[in-house]
Amino acid sequence: MGMRLIGPVYLVGGQDYNMVYLDWPANDCNTYLLNTGDPLVLIDCGCGDSLPGILGNLREMEMDPRDLTHVLLTHAHLPHAGAADDLQRNGVEVLAGPAAAEALRTGGLATVAYHYHRRFRPVRAVTKMADGETLTLGTCRIRALALPGHSADSVGYEVTCEGRRMLFCGDAVRSPAMEQFRNRPDYDAEAYLATLQRLLEDPPDVLYPGHGAFCLSRPEHWIEEELKKLLRSGR
Repeated sequence: MGMRLIGPVYLVGGQDYNMVYLDWPANDCNTYLLNTGDPLVLIDCGCGDSLPGILGNLREMEMDPRDLTHVLLTHAHLPHAGAADDLQRNGVEVLAGPAAAEALRTGGLATVAYHYHRRFRPVRAVTKMADGETLTLGTCRIRALALPGHSADSVGYEVTCEGRRMLFCGDAVRSPAMEQFRNRPDYDAEAYLATLQRLLEDPPDVLYPGHGAFCLSRPEHWIEEELKKLLRSGR
């Protein structure tokens, strides 16, 4: 099953809420659906093995997976982008930040598939969304934000719809109850510090992370907590 959150946003995948079942020890990402009033849009798409469950959740909510037109990827790590090739083969346009686009096309080390003892299926064509670039789909205006730190290629998508600014931030910010991933080869503490400071300058109304809980109001508190953790740890 899927779960409606706020306005056009649904949660349709992810192991934290048992939206999909996977017999592997890793944690498949939260996969969000935007029902824009015309096309259906995914934000992140899971590791690949979970795609049948994600599409089944759409059908249970009486949405047709054939209406999916775009998938927006926050970064190239396998738990977030592993299904991109399958989606593209079914006519879905794949969008990502410039650095992630290169990793997706090559299926190289930046996908961290090796960490999960998996292989990443390269994506033939990726539309690049540079920092500040905008896209309008149906009733939603989408703006890409570069959010490096967790990975060099991380971006977020600020979606403005029904009077709210909602940020799908990938792994840039997580619930204060969760630890940030700092053991990835392209983690950069200095870049991460700049990302958190940028988000605090103009926080969204709602925050949808790539794992764990969502922050449906006053997400600046979560951002501040992440910043405090970073400053205390020094990395």
